[in-house]
Amino acid sequence: MTKIKDLFLIVIKSIEVAENMKLVSSLIQFVSNLCYGTGKFRKMLAREPPVEFLTTIEGILEITSKS
Repeated sequence: MTKIKDLFLIVIKSIEVAENMKLVSSLIQFVSNLCYGTGKFRKMLAREPPVEFLTTIEGILEITSKS
């Protein structure tokens, strides 16, 4: 699951959020589904400090609110 989180962060940081809103939306929906599926991803986020993950999500929200 850590690999999925790292892959998500790499992909989300490598694209322009404002120009690829549909892709960003799909990626966030995918991560959300992982949290509610078997719960392994959510438990993994709870075990380690998800500072980088949450900071990235916060940055996306700031960019999308300005658009």
